[in-house]
Amino acid sequence: MLWDIRTRMKPALGIIDLIPNVHRTPALAALRRAVQEGRPATIRLSEEDRELAFHDAHVQLTSPIGARVLKILHDAGHLKLKKPPAKTLPALEAYIATEPAFRADVARILAAEEAKRLRLAQIIANPACARPEEINPYLIDKVISHHLGHAATGTVAIAGLPCHRSRSPGDPAEAERTRAEDRLLCWWTDSTGQRQGEAG
Repeated sequence: MLWDIRTRMKPALGIIDLIPNVHRTPALAALRRAVQEGRPATIRLSEEDRELAFHDAHVQLTSPIGARVLKILHDAGHLKLKKPPAKTLPALEAYIATEPAFRADVARILAAEEAKRLRLAQIIANPACARPEEINPYLIDKVISHHLGHAATGTVAIAGLPCHRSRSPGDPAEAERTRAEDRLLCWWTDSTGQRQGEAG
């Protein structure tokens, strides 16, 4: 899952805490299981919704989609509670109500990523079409790998500027302990003749 999407999600335990008197750990396990199985109680989740509902990492995250799953589990009596369930869950419902905005953000992020991917492919195919401000070490690496070979060194003109991938010798101190491998450096000479990018 893209980082920009993850930043629009919230810690799952924080969302679970919006349910009064809930046992947090079993609720988190129930949410994870429901999303992974794609069928919480009475609804089926699409593959996309499963991807966007829950992110299992060091800090588990959930989105308004996951909060909606949580409410379904609550309403169906699938969550362990310390007291009888509350009749309404206004704080949880308020987060669920942000789902359309979350989905709009996700659509915008995915569209931007796709546009970047297409632009990269366009520049790789025709480096002359790049703009000078688009040049960076990552772009140089991709273009040179495509035109000269995966681990090749050399120079390719991108946006009319000489762009290089050269080999930096490994650290001799490291060679004592492990086999030091040369590192590939990507850099370019800008229109003023200054070197930009990774330093050797």
